[in-house]
Amino acid sequence: MTDGATTFLTKTDYAYTELRRRILDGELAPGTRLLLRRLAEELGVSVMPVRDAIRLLERDGLVSSESHRGATVSRISRTEILDTISTRMWLEILAIREATPLHTPETLARAEAALVDAEVAASTGMGLEYTHANRRVHQALEAPASDAVKQLIDELWDRLWRARRRMSLFVLAADQIGVAEGEHRGLFEAVRSGDADAAADAMARHRESTLVAWEAVLGDASPGDESRS
Repeated sequence: MTDGATTFLTKTDYAYTELRRRILDGELAPGTRLLLRRLAEELGVSVMPVRDAIRLLERDGLVSSESHRGATVSRISRTEILDTISTRMWLEILAIREATPLHTPETLARAEAALVDAEVAASTGMGLEYTHANRRVHQALEAPASDAVKQLIDELWDRLWRARRRMSLFVLAADQIGVAEGEHRGLFEAVRSGDADAAADAMARHRESTLVAWEAVLGDASPGDESRS
């Protein structure tokens, strides 16, 4: 907690940042109990900052409190996955509509570079690598949108990340890499043309395609079936 990256964090901020990282990186799996004293010892802080950090993680939807069991890393059901993706991509329609008229030659160049990186990732056939590239494409295309909308989008991406890193759409359905590549290119062309309506329509089609693909790979898993979510 003494390195340059954490010097200016409060103890609660440090505990929150570290626990959030462990959850999103999969080190703390869904259903894992968060034992205050053990975590406090691991992090080198008192129990109080850890308790406060867990409350913040509950706000993020990453932790759940259960009676007689305490705090655990949240489980994400099939329904929650689909609902969260659906909501996130509705917000992305708004973000791309906001962003399109605000793009500059510089931001468009960064978006095109992200597309090129995604093409390289697609050529490797590595689904998890493409998952990261896919997110960077979306972020670059939506970069000029309002910070408030982008923050909500990022929170929804992160909420599912621990599930997605274990079962990325592009790992489970490799053919979707090619589909996404085509949709991204069409979306970029609409953004580059400055046509906000066309860009929003392209994102709406991308949303529908993505949801159909996720519904197919998730199948008929029950809401509590963690083996499928």
